[in-house]
Amino acid sequence: MKLYEALGVSTGEVVAFAGAGGKSGAILTLAAELQRDGLTVLVAPTTKMFLREAEQIGALTTADTLDELRIKVKDAIYGATAVVAGSGLLSKKRVGGVEPGWVSSLAPLADVTLVEADGSRRRPLKGTASHEPALPYAATLVVAVGNVEAFGKPVDEKHVHRPEVFSELTGIGPGQSITARAFARALGQGPLGKVPSGTRKAALITGVSPGRSMADAAVITRELWKLGVEKVVLTSLPGESPPQVWIP
Repeated sequence: MKLYEALGVSTGEVVAFAGAGGKSGAILTLAAELQRDGLTVLVAPTTKMFLREAEQIGALTTADTLDELRIKVKDAIYGATAVVAGSGLLSKKRVGGVEPGWVSSLAPLADVTLVEADGSRRRPLKGTASHEPALPYAATLVVAVGNVEAFGKPVDEKHVHRPEVFSELTGIGPGQSITARAFARALGQGPLGKVPSGTRKAALITGVSPGRSMADAAVITRELWKLGVEKVVLTSLPGESPPQVWIP
């Protein structure tokens, strides 16, 4: 099964990814899958993005005004099946994100728009701060991501981005083990707790493979269902390519 099919992504969608443990890998995978199936893709992060990731997706266009960026994206999409839009180069390694409000003007230029809406410093799980995620108003689907690797691990800087925020949200203190309920709350009441009414929600659990991690993901899935997150997808991302994908 393809990841975009499991998530229910179709033409005209604006899909925003938030959380930790595999957002970039999911965006890269969806962009590749959609292109192979004949769709054009716009990637418009509202947070910083690594330049090397942008270059794997397609043509990079940057501008510090919406009007100029829209013209550049429109021109680039004719010669490429995927375009990354940013506000400018922050360094040799990073591209600046666009304003969330710009996405509604940029999205009609491609069949599907993918948005990375927050950062996680490569941790498998995170506590979502009050100013996160930077969701575009145009989002039709918001996907909260977490890596099953964090399940059972202690709440610390190694396993959780913003552990103090995570503890405040979940009630699991510093050094204590991350339970299935805490993992689910980090997604369901973190980024998905800030999704506007009418916007679809999904949770993507990464780092899953047949065996122990699959069993762990199943326990987390049940907790997500209890929180009202009906769409849950499991994947082997960010490891193998193409990834394995399951719907529990």
